[in-house]
Amino acid sequence: MNPPSNIPAADRPPRPDAGDANDPLVESYRKLADVFHELLSEQSLDDLLNRIAHTVGELIPYDDITFYEADEAKRRLKAVYASGRDSEKVLADEPFSYGEGITGWAVEHREPVLANRAELDPRVRFVADTPPDPESLVVVPLVARGRLKGTLNIYRSGFQEFTEDEFLLAVRFGDAAALAVDNAHIRASLERQAQTDPLTGLWNHRAFHERLRQELVDASTDQSSVSLVMLDLDDFKRVNDVYSHATGDHVLSEVATILLSSVRSGDVVSRIGGEEFAIIAPASGLSDAFRLAERVQEQVALTEFSPVGPISVSIGIASGPEHAANPRELVACAEVAMMTAKARGKGQIVVFHEDGRERPVESLDSRRAEFRSIAHLKMLHGVSTKLSRLNDVAEIGATIADELRLLIDYHNCRVFVRDGEDLRPIAFRGDLTASGSAMEVLQTRVGEGVTGHVALTGEPFLTGDAANCGIGVRIPGTPRIEESLLAVPLRYGATVVGVIVVSKLGLDQFDSDDLRLLEVLAGHVSVALVNARLYDSQRREAESAKALLELTRELSAVTNLDGVLDQVVRGAARIMGSRRCSIWLPTHDGGLICRAAVGDAGYTALQGRFLPPDVVARFSTRGAPFVTTPEEATLLQRAAGADAAGLPHAVSFIPLDQGLAALAVATETAIRSRELELLAGIASQARLAITNAGSFATLERTFLSTVEALANALEAKDSYTSSHARWICDMSVEVGRALGLDAVHLKRVELGALFHDIGKIGIPASILMKPGPLTTEERSMIQRHPELGERILAPIDQLAAVRPIVRACHERFDGLGYPDGLRGDGIPLEARIIFACDAFHAMTTDRPYREALPVEEAFRRLVDAAGTQFDPRVVDVCLRVLKKPPPAEL
Repeated sequence: MNPPSNIPAADRPPRPDAGDANDPLVESYRKLADVFHELLSEQSLDDLLNRIAHTVGELIPYDDITFYEADEAKRRLKAVYASGRDSEKVLADEPFSYGEGITGWAVEHREPVLANRAELDPRVRFVADTPPDPESLVVVPLVARGRLKGTLNIYRSGFQEFTEDEFLLAVRFGDAAALAVDNAHIRASLERQAQTDPLTGLWNHRAFHERLRQELVDASTDQSSVSLVMLDLDDFKRVNDVYSHATGDHVLSEVATILLSSVRSGDVVSRIGGEEFAIIAPASGLSDAFRLAERVQEQVALTEFSPVGPISVSIGIASGPEHAANPRELVACAEVAMMTAKARGKGQIVVFHEDGRERPVESLDSRRAEFRSIAHLKMLHGVSTKLSRLNDVAEIGATIADELRLLIDYHNCRVFVRDGEDLRPIAFRGDLTASGSAMEVLQTRVGEGVTGHVALTGEPFLTGDAANCGIGVRIPGTPRIEESLLAVPLRYGATVVGVIVVSKLGLDQFDSDDLRLLEVLAGHVSVALVNARLYDSQRREAESAKALLELTRELSAVTNLDGVLDQVVRGAARIMGSRRCSIWLPTHDGGLICRAAVGDAGYTALQGRFLPPDVVARFSTRGAPFVTTPEEATLLQRAAGADAAGLPHAVSFIPLDQGLAALAVATETAIRSRELELLAGIASQARLAITNAGSFATLERTFLSTVEALANALEAKDSYTSSHARWICDMSVEVGRALGLDAVHLKRVELGALFHDIGKIGIPASILMKPGPLTTEERSMIQRHPELGERILAPIDQLAAVRPIVRACHERFDGLGYPDGLRGDGIPLEARIIFACDAFHAMTTDRPYREALPVEEAFRRLVDAAGTQFDPRVVDVCLRVLKKPPPAEL
């Protein structure tokens, strides 16, 4: 079933704000808003589900609760969390399809379900080996950002039914739970990506060091050992140079597969750079590690790496804490052993020994090349460490440009990121003679010049003469110079996410080593850039979620429809960064009327404007938010008869029981898909708030019916008291308004005046109607009626703020009143107003024990008692209101 709602029609006159801040339903929604932040801050999915289950229990008592996870590809549901009597059976239950059972129906239709006596529902599906006992069920589909995440199922055993308010609260809570679950999934995915080598799927350099550090700590604690096996593919440079980098990548992936198939389940396999791999073997001695190395060598030797042919690996082994107690030293030991294996002829396995270092005989040139390679490796290691700590795109670009300058004495360096077909510079170092900002001058597009060519092809480009390379484009305002240029793509998988370009003055200044350095560096940078963009995207999502949460809190504090609509347009304008926003509610004939708008005077003039049904019908079929075209804006301008309607707007329809409402935000800049998704989220919150306002209006009507019932009971006891109370009620409200009281306090004045004599229900009629003077005992009984009235109202929570007013309605300003002897400002202002009005009406009305006084005499007695019996300020205003001539009749 759908959650019920009761929303006032768009063209119905709005009610005044009479909300009671202590209303229990409103308080429940405020508590719900308070837990949103806690849910969104949970890191672990398991912890999140526990937190959700606990929070639901605080809001809605239940016996059992289950979370089903949705597999959208297979369209199946599987229980991933359950608590209660049959939780083990629920978790062991086989996955079931969408549409199967009440839960499957809710998922299939994307609608929440309230099923009291669920065992009798024809859609019911019973978990295997569980009895078909009576129970009540609430199923809430968890949908976040348009994607189904699963369901939240809440159960009560026996004949305990859920109320409509509890059902609505569960549905609202489901929105927060769905967003929190989706955030947890995204967070886990990002954490995995940050620790994974994109080519092989193995743990990357950063994750390797973290795991090695932890395993060494565990080995030291448990008095055990951990072995480290380092592997390097022999002559792998030849594979890249002869067969291409794509072939080299294929070989690396196959080697990764071999390593994973050779290790134990508890071992950790990592790619820590280029063609170098590492295996962390916990609780493993050197002999075990040596046998592992032999298995790897055997499997590699048996594999035919087409088209390369057989390859070999050199392996070094070290053990901690025997050889080293910290990660860096243990890695150094294993690398020494691995280099010794290479020096012995490659394809060898060497266990680290303090005096076991061996090096091949090298020429001076080869030693210089090694020194250069070592410098490159150190630089790459340092850059990798720095990049792992950065999550800002501009900082990543600046770091790369600065680090490259330490090894390559470039003329200039620029780092670009790709946005669609645009290439936008994020860092520039060097000299540029063109006028204007370097970031503006260097911006280009895919396919244009050397930078655009590399972005388009995904291949590196090296030229010894940039001016005559054939594809170069000279930047306007720069002189023609002799310059060498090297550009490499930043690839993440098959996607080019950016380009690094470096140049040197002079011809033929770069060699293949420079190219390889930039290619390896590009691999690190591309991963860092993708992660930074993902982080930035999630940061924006978090900011949006925070803004929506703030809007939810603001809306939860408002209970009347006009207040809700005003908060919606103000909040939507703030979140969307616009100065103008309007909300339109459905009319009975299918049109729309603008009920609230924020912006300049011309825009707020939209309030009260109509859009006819035929115009609305042209847009209402669009399910997702959209931006109006110029032609559509012109149509809306003519239909509404207002220039402001002709502005381009981002529009999201809001489904209500009466029809479609519309939230429209004037667009001042280009609107992207993310902003439209955000607008959809705002519209969803607006729908909930409007529905809640309707529910509150229903509660208020029920409450006022209760008030009338109590007043009728008093009227049956004493007809004077009834007419007396009605007159005082109207007069007290007029006086309160003249004193400047707001809507909330005026409502308290009204209710206090209506109930100020309710305690007389408990006074015998013989005393109330006695024509002569009262005895001391009878007067004492009469003076008990304020306390009795307070006790009569005590069970009604909505009247909590009215009870002290009823109790104090006979307190004197000088402190000589009853029942508590309050004085001055210690008496509630509402009670002081009612007391003065009460006295005037009593003096000017016939009573059983005397006739009415003349009005002028009553005025005089009010003035005389000001400052003793009555508040002087209240008396002044009361006289002014009483002496005001009545409005002329039409």
